[in-house]
Amino acid sequence: MGLLTNSASTPGNPAISIRPIGHLFVSGCTVEGEVELDFRQLRQDNIQEVHVKLRGSAKTAISRNETTRREDIPLVRENASLWTQGTVYPPPGQDTLRISFRLQLPPDLPPSFHYRDLGKRASVQYSLTAVGVRPGTFQFNRRLRIPLAIVQKDTVGIPARDAMLAMAAGGAQCPWKVYRAEENIRRGLWGSYATVQVEMMIPDIPVLPLFVPIPFVINIKSTTPPLTRAAAEAHPPDKPVFPPVPTAYHLLDFTLQRTLRIRARAFKAVSTSDVIVFRSATMAVEEDIPDREWVPLEGGEKEKSPDTKGTWVQRTSFRSTIRLDCPHTFATDNIICGYSLELKVPFPGIGNDVRINMPVRVTSGLDTPILRDGPGDPRNPSQSGGGMLDLPPAYWDTNDRDWDDGEKD
Repeated sequence: MGLLTNSASTPGNPAISIRPIGHLFVSGCTVEGEVELDFRQLRQDNIQEVHVKLRGSAKTAISRNETTRREDIPLVRENASLWTQGTVYPPPGQDTLRISFRLQLPPDLPPSFHYRDLGKRASVQYSLTAVGVRPGTFQFNRRLRIPLAIVQKDTVGIPARDAMLAMAAGGAQCPWKVYRAEENIRRGLWGSYATVQVEMMIPDIPVLPLFVPIPFVINIKSTTPPLTRAAAEAHPPDKPVFPPVPTAYHLLDFTLQRTLRIRARAFKAVSTSDVIVFRSATMAVEEDIPDREWVPLEGGEKEKSPDTKGTWVQRTSFRSTIRLDCPHTFATDNIICGYSLELKVPFPGIGNDVRINMPVRVTSGLDTPILRDGPGDPRNPSQSGGGMLDLPPAYWDTNDRDWDDGEKD
């Protein structure tokens, strides 16, 4: 039947256990698994029917002053009846019965998502619930819920994912997409301006898929104001020339920035935050820091003359890969989630930092569920560093109030 993960049983009452197959599901595919029934506990608990429910919804809430508006958009509603009293029993001599189930996910679902901040909440939640029906006015049904991680089926991102895996294996190259920024800066309020240039490069692919290494290159260049050769040589060789370029990757700020737009009825809110910080401690960075170069101005007739004017040019380059494991770009009627790569390069002086903002579309890069961890399938992202969405603990907490759907069993 396959690997069973994320299993759970009713707390304090092991009459019903539910085990979905896999740990990351894809829209348009099926959610499969099995429910295990302990008939001794079923009889003690007077459970006469068992069914499973697949539910999904996009929920928002925004509070202003003492008013809160909420909006809940259903995304998935699938049911399957598995067992009723008197229909089927365990094999002779056994107390447990396993029953398989299969429920269909609609196409084009948004990914699992959870966000909470002061005065605003947004979530896209999916769950699988096993219900043990207990007849009687004062008999509450037994419910066992397992949250599910789901991403959208992605046909556009699959070629991009394969291209990134091929680049990581060293067997292919691809064109680069380049973003540049150039600023004229000076040390203080007076003085001549120097020029700084920053260049950020990522593969020229239409989307950034999850769970695969995506290479990047950051090139930084600074050019001093014109000065004579004599003045240039008088500068101590062990001291940087203004403006100095960063000589270590950890001096940069490189992040994946999320812009979230939320609607809850008549209320709207916008939030911008860094969801992934690409730190040097978690990645191998190649650094290229050549010696500074004296470049005579165009038309300089005597390059070695003390009066020849030119500029000091300083360069540095950083090269590495990033991996994304956040919920990908999506939009529902009440939640819009978009991303950009944000780079800040520091230079001395007030207001001299250079920034680049590169809008990107993040996609799942998947067309089938991830059923296991570890290598084996070359098209399985778990082979190249894991295939699980980075969701906060609150998403998996079934006691969280956001999971209360108010639905009768």
